[in-house]
Amino acid sequence: MHTATILAAALALAACSASSGRGGDAGPDAPSPDAPDHRAPDQRLPTCEPRPLPAGLSELGWDTGRPLSHIRAQGFQISVNGAPVSLAQVPLHEAVRFELEHPARIHGFSVRWANVPGERAAPTQVGLYRDFGHNGFDFWAREPLWGNRCVAPARDTPAAGWTTYVLDEPVELTQPGLVYVAHRADNPGDPVFAFDDSRTTSCARFDDCHSALNLPTTDAIPSGMNFNGVSFPFQKNFMVRLYVERTRELSPGDRRFQAAAGGPKPSSASVSWGDFDGDGWDDLLVGGTLYHNDKGALVDVTQASGIAALDAKAAGGVWGDYDNDGCLDLFLFAERHDRADTLLRGDCKGGFTDVTAAAGIVDQQGYSACGDPKSNIRSPTAGAAWIDLDADGHLDLYLANFICWSDGSTYRDTVFHNRGDGTFEDWTGKQGFLLKTSPSRGAAPADYDGDGDVDLFVHNYRLVGNLLFRNNGDGTVTEDAEAVGVKGNPRFYATYQYGHSIGSAWGDLDGDGDLDLVVANLAHPRFFHFSDRTQVLLQDAKGVFKDGAGLHDRPYGNPAGLRYQETHSVPVLGDFNSDGHLDLAITCVYDGRPTDFYWGVGDGTFRLDVYETGITTRNGWGAAASDVDNDGDLDLFATQLYENAPNKPDGHWLQVRVMGGKQSNRAAIGATVRVKAGSQTLVRHVQGGTGKGCQDSLYLHFGLGQSTSAASVEVVFPGGHKKSFAGPFAADRRLWLHEDGTVHEGWSPTGP
Repeated sequence: MHTATILAAALALAACSASSGRGGDAGPDAPSPDAPDHRAPDQRLPTCEPRPLPAGLSELGWDTGRPLSHIRAQGFQISVNGAPVSLAQVPLHEAVRFELEHPARIHGFSVRWANVPGERAAPTQVGLYRDFGHNGFDFWAREPLWGNRCVAPARDTPAAGWTTYVLDEPVELTQPGLVYVAHRADNPGDPVFAFDDSRTTSCARFDDCHSALNLPTTDAIPSGMNFNGVSFPFQKNFMVRLYVERTRELSPGDRRFQAAAGGPKPSSASVSWGDFDGDGWDDLLVGGTLYHNDKGALVDVTQASGIAALDAKAAGGVWGDYDNDGCLDLFLFAERHDRADTLLRGDCKGGFTDVTAAAGIVDQQGYSACGDPKSNIRSPTAGAAWIDLDADGHLDLYLANFICWSDGSTYRDTVFHNRGDGTFEDWTGKQGFLLKTSPSRGAAPADYDGDGDVDLFVHNYRLVGNLLFRNNGDGTVTEDAEAVGVKGNPRFYATYQYGHSIGSAWGDLDGDGDLDLVVANLAHPRFFHFSDRTQVLLQDAKGVFKDGAGLHDRPYGNPAGLRYQETHSVPVLGDFNSDGHLDLAITCVYDGRPTDFYWGVGDGTFRLDVYETGITTRNGWGAAASDVDNDGDLDLFATQLYENAPNKPDGHWLQVRVMGGKQSNRAAIGATVRVKAGSQTLVRHVQGGTGKGCQDSLYLHFGLGQSTSAASVEVVFPGGHKKSFAGPFAADRRLWLHEDGTVHEGWSPTGP
């Protein structure tokens, strides 16, 4: 997850995080489309003379207006693989990042050139470029949005200094985001950007620095696995200005999602929704902090519940009724070597009792020597999930154990089987589960193949292939990820590489009645050519998954409609406008990285909308959806709570709460629910957890579009037994469907 560090040897001006790479799928020696022409200056090229800009444009820039020097004159050096690299000699790109917060039309830019020869005019090549991963210093050099090659005036002419470039046709950006003005200088005598006299001392935060350098022919990794050279922020401001016209402007109050006033403190921890007191209002766990939902107001009850006294240092938790008493219990997992995981039994009144030892949940390992052996006795758990593996009506537990950051070693995942008497037995390495270690970041159970048994997807980090445990229906599982197409895309570089998978979510994305899978992958620009990006895995009629996003070779325009971000983390699927199609939100970890939001089209593709939706979360991690205020639409917690406040009528909806207890677990976790409405059959599943230790509401939300009723509802409980509920059921209400056939309507289990 951590980018390599490249240290500056002169004035500490380039002491920043670096993204490195070279070559790409076309081969390491393939020229970039913006590679310079090494011929002598051609005086027939047009002169870079100013052209008029339209009136009323906004000028964006970061520099002070006072030129200080240029990169070729300072003798700066950086260290790459222990060897000095002189920035005065190597080919380099210089770039300036601009972040547009509104849809805009770009008309042009101005550059203050330096290092222009005094005795002759010099050819320059400068362009407007797309972002490459939203890390703040990498741009997509291969295909400029607009490029210009012209002759810059000599240094001693009156026109020397600022040169304005007016685009032949304005570039339209329909969504907020990053754009770069950049150029390439191959020879020491080529013109370069002037930089100003600003005094930034660090690029530690995303907004500390706005200029960047890229050394396209320098390798930071000796193995040759690099894609786009060495990139890093630059601690001075290159003198570049951008001229833009806003094309749309909404006030914050006109956005679909509104940050809730008061309530939970912002947190990037794992997030889980669960109605622990059974009053029909979802409560919320964020990390180890518990909030009670008091008719839409979330109140911190961590102290009153007894959780605070445990000092569990939990990274998150998942809800499930392990003892089938009708009260949700809570499993807290700790992503630490020195803290044990904790099982809490709920009493339906907001109180919890630590039953970890009594239940036989033992978080102890002795095979890893990470850090201090005396304190490193636990397995750091990054995510967990409740799943009834043998369909005996009792919830079992799967723990995704992660990594030792100090030496890179990994841990075994832990499996606990529920005996049905309040205790668990260890199934780790048994029943078809693997004993080998892996960098697991989370587990997401669902009956993906529709045979009635709940299967389990486990996603791995550090370019390790993902796992899919197909349930055999007899208490055993078979690892089947490669055979069905969800392991990842193997690329061979010394060993087979896959992705840095962080989060995942199941849902029917193309409306064909089966479950598809979104896997969010962190993918560094320097590894762009061989590590998996975020995948939209669509299941076909044979139970095989194909990546709808494809093996795209550019950071934009992939078939699924997703844009490339370096640090995609946790996906959430939900029908946020109730049109019958699942929408997608994906958080992005690291400072300055925005959360992506996409509207589902219904055919497995998505449409990006980060402006009208208004989710402003940056450096997000855990995320999960629930109708927190019981108003009939889905809300989202992603670092903070966003209430869904549509400013135009949405479609109709139906909410379903399934209750087991006859043959299945009381919470009906693992059940698959199908609602028939009009020409659609909508599919949801009751989650025991999603990837990266999060959990959406157990109250399932179905968007019905223009349908005013549902014809029927079918529930397939864990183990495969079905229960059909004949309608019609009027839209815009909540149904409680019990395994014994009882149907209740209303927001709570006992009333309207």
